[in-house]
Amino acid sequence: MLRGADVLLLRRSRGAFAGAWTFVMGGVEEGERGADAARRELLEETGLELETLFTAGQLDAFYDPVRDRVVHVPFFVAHVRPGEAALEDVHDAHRWVSFAEAADLLEFASHRRVLAEIQRDFVARPPAPWRTLR
Repeated sequence: MLRGADVLLLRRSRGAFAGAWTFVMGGVEEGERGADAARRELLEETGLELETLFTAGQLDAFYDPVRDRVVHVPFFVAHVRPGEAALEDVHDAHRWVSFAEAADLLEFASHRRVLAEIQRDFVARPPAPWRTLR
């Protein structure tokens, strides 16, 4: 999630990833499209209003030790309206940080990789029109 050149990170408060700084994350519900899930998760996890949603064009695959399964997760980029995040109980902290700070805080290598691409493709230059989701 972007606000200007800052990135919003959330710290997980419980579960297998407790203490890890991450992006807004969540699952797709039955019958839901990925982009709709991204919109819903953004609102549920932060209370922030979406301005524009983009596809980052990246997919993460990781092993979930709790459910003993491999998970595939698409990355989206959200520009949000100004405001303070109101966290869900699955998080105990949030921070708007620079890309350099985010790279230091993010726990997962895939998040650091996509962070660099987001900086290049969404901050250093305007995103390509095909990335905009309606």
